[in-house]
Amino acid sequence: MSSAAPPRALQPVLTTLVGLWALLQAFGNLAAANVNADEPGYVAAGWAYVHGDFSANVEHPPTAKLLIGVAQVIFGQGVVSARVATGLCAIAGGILLYAWLRPEVGWVGALCGAGAWLLLPHGVTSGVRIDRFGLLDPFMVVFAIAAFAAGWRWFRRRSWGWLCVSAVCMGLSVTSKVPSAVMIPAIILSPLLERPTRPVAGHLRTVLVSALVYSTIVAAVVIVVYLPAGLVHSLGEMIRFQLAHDEAGHLVVVGGVATTHPPWWANLLFSVEGMGLPAAAVLAVGAVAAFVGADRALPTLLVGAVLLEWIFQFTVSSVALPHYYYDWVWLFCALFGVGTAALLRIGCRDGPAGGGRTVARALVAASVVVALGAAAWTTVAIANERARDMALVLPTLDRLGVGSGGILVAGMAEWEYQPYLDGREVTTPGTPGVVAVATKDSLRFPIDPAVRALIDAPGSRFRRLELDDVTLYVNEDAEVSPARSRPSGSPGAGSPR
Repeated sequence: MSSAAPPRALQPVLTTLVGLWALLQAFGNLAAANVNADEPGYVAAGWAYVHGDFSANVEHPPTAKLLIGVAQVIFGQGVVSARVATGLCAIAGGILLYAWLRPEVGWVGALCGAGAWLLLPHGVTSGVRIDRFGLLDPFMVVFAIAAFAAGWRWFRRRSWGWLCVSAVCMGLSVTSKVPSAVMIPAIILSPLLERPTRPVAGHLRTVLVSALVYSTIVAAVVIVVYLPAGLVHSLGEMIRFQLAHDEAGHLVVVGGVATTHPPWWANLLFSVEGMGLPAAAVLAVGAVAAFVGADRALPTLLVGAVLLEWIFQFTVSSVALPHYYYDWVWLFCALFGVGTAALLRIGCRDGPAGGGRTVARALVAASVVVALGAAAWTTVAIANERARDMALVLPTLDRLGVGSGGILVAGMAEWEYQPYLDGREVTTPGTPGVVAVATKDSLRFPIDPAVRALIDAPGSRFRRLELDDVTLYVNEDAEVSPARSRPSGSPGAGSPR
């Protein structure tokens, strides 16, 4: 391994460069993008939580929202503070992965695993990195990474203190968002990965004791976290909501088809769409390569956790959403680091003239080049983020001197327009006082034919403007009152609030 690594003097330099790049991606241009669908709800709930009101957003556990509220107390109320908090989660996750992997697979593998997590695209329709939005998933994942890192330390050292640390972190993960709970068996069953140096009964006894200890601590964390919110009521409301949500399904577009009950492979497709094929392929290759090494305990643990998440997402849950793959992509990033180190060990073992060395190093070089290209594309995409679509409607109307009046909206969900129209939105065709119509082509929300009829009616005078994916029709007969135009820096001018 040592002959495959850069000189020691370069290692801190390269590590620092990756860290600085990660900071740029986590916090650069952070306020520019439109709000994500769930951000306003989580931001409002978090602010309420830190002020003692736990009645909002009971469909999800409180830890992540409470931390979003703390971030707003520190950095100021609003979406940007929530994004700072999730960015910190991403950075912390990368640090944890690096610290976990370095003693196991060496500097190169640790940097590749952490770098894949910090720099590759993990996107949704809102933006190129999920953890640049004030969502719950980054909190769930960073606590899950901490739980697995501590659980691995327990596996290696059999220090029960590390098992307790792992359980506390997993409790915080589960109380941020529930799906990480399905990965708990991977940690508890990890003693079975040991080479058979003692009777199987001894391993089983360890598993049973650890399961009891782990579940007790996780349950205690859940109780402590939920006590301020009302343990029985809040848990009951969350369970009722999630069961109803699972039964009713969630409207998404999969392969060009809108459906509330997508096929089992939908989250796999979303992962490729969110990361891009090059990044997804690199992580898949790394996961396979992780099993080339002699010690397969760590990749087996990671793949086991992936399979548990997949079993839940593909067979148990009937809901698939474009950001759900974020729950398990960190495991593939860790596998990429392990796989890179395993391939480099092949190169060292075969010697300078070995055929395996040539193939292994060529595969590593190709994977790193592709990963760096995907990371560079991510950075460019972040730098180009800006207010889009409905965030541009009011500034455009102000620039045209169109006075106050209703804005008929069609073809989009409420979260896409409500943060930007200052209550001027209208959803019923024929409502008097409409000065503009904003439409968007959507498989999920087909445009009412009455809206088209209004625009195309004889004698109607609409000026058509394209605002990214939104088409804005401005009524040329609307009152023009430049003196009442909105100042450019006022709310609704395009920046998330």
